[in-house]
Amino acid sequence: MSENIVTDLKQSLIQLIEHLRNENIIKNVSVEDLKCQTFNSLVILLRDTLGEEYPNTKLKPIMKSVHYANNFSDLSLKESAFVLDEIEQYLCVNKFLNHDKSVKYFNKRITAKGFEINQENLFLVMIESLLYCKAI
Repeated sequence: MSENIVTDLKQSLIQLIEHLRNENIIKNVSVEDLKCQTFNSLVILLRDTLGEEYPNTKLKPIMKSVHYANNFSDLSLKESAFVLDEIEQYLCVNKFLNHDKSVKYFNKRITAKGFEINQENLFLVMIESLLYCKAI
């Protein structure tokens, strides 16, 4: 994965974390510390933060066999995509995100004319779907 792509993914993830913090969905994240984190550590930080803030959330096992990241060649990005799905579950179960709207947004974006399907773009669209698809 190129350095520019990693930067784009990291920036999008920081934007999501800042959004969740601004919406008071997560509280114990220092925005100043985000830029020094790696992309992978940010994904885990967000998942763990949601787990601490919402400890009673029951997550369902992820259906990895039919997951959009199933064929990712970058194993680190693939694992991050599975963690991102856990993040989505935290947001949906706690009524901060509408799952159906999120899936609809994702599907509409990846089937749009001119969309280049690759692992990085799919991951970016997943982050976008978490940013823009509010609860009911």
